Amino acid sequence: MDIKKKIVIIGDSAVGKTSLIRRYVFNQFQDSYISTIGSKVTTKECRIKRPHHSVVITFVIWDLIGREGYKGIHARTFAGTTGAILVADLTRKETFENLERYWIPLLLKVVDNVPLIFACNKSDLEGKYEFEPEDIVEIAGRYNGHVAGILPIGLATSYSTSAKTGSNVENTFESLGHLLVSSFESQDPVKKLYENLIALGIHRSSDKSDPIGALDSIIVDFCKGFKDSRISMLILRQEIARSGLDVNNPTKEGILKVVEYLAEAECEFKDEKTVLANLERRIDWARGIRE
Repeated sequence: MDIKKKIVIIGDSAVGKTSLIRRYVFNQFQDSYISTIGSKVTTKECRIKRPHHSVVITFVIWDLIGREGYKGIHARTFAGTTGAILVADLTRKETFENLERYWIPLLLKVVDNVPLIFACNKSDLEGKYEFEPEDIVEIAGRYNGHVAGILPIGLATSYSTSAKTGSNVENTFESLGHLLVSSFESQDPVKKLYENLIALGIHRSSDKSDPIGALDSIIVDFCKGFKDSRISMLILRQEIARSGLDVNNPTKEGILKVVEYLAEAECEFKDEKTVLANLERRIDWARGIRE
């Protein structure tokens, strides 16, 4: 049996989410920080050995921007998610605290009862820790009490990981794979519709007078015009990079430039009337940002 599962890897900026994916998928490590714009998608096959059979699971891995406040794009990406890896940086205690303060509540507001695996990343920086790996074991136990007995001996729901050395990276994804295989069921279209409606409601609650709230709304608005989110995100990354905008600290001027570039991109596949309406709506959001 072969199955495909959408998973998300979430946590604050610079905790090493993209590096963990790169290590897992390509067995590579890049010692530099590049902020993820919107979300990025990577796929990887994994063979899960069960007691009497094996299952090939294709992970469709969504890597989200780690800046808090992009509630709309975060919630929109969470819809349809079947499992998550939550990442904290052992050298920054606030990234650990933000898992329960921001990331988990938002995720579980959109999806219900999905498997969660926790990773304390940058374990290679021993001596610089601001919290202990054992701290995340307690959180993992609270959110995964129902999975007792599912994981094979040697696997767990929380790990100290290092994208640099590769320590426990394979185990992290394999553990999530076992939980996903054990809970496999056909996609419920009603459930997916419900999750999308929840995500839409969260998006509408964004504070558009704040630069991040306005940019979040613009990103979600742009993505609505695509059936395949991966294509919309590819265009977004290109146009935001071209504008030179820092998504972690967006400015009103930079957002207006992004809006202009997105309109140029939409001219390739939308009629002039639609492009103009989208441009005017997004310009209004950008101009409404308080200085």
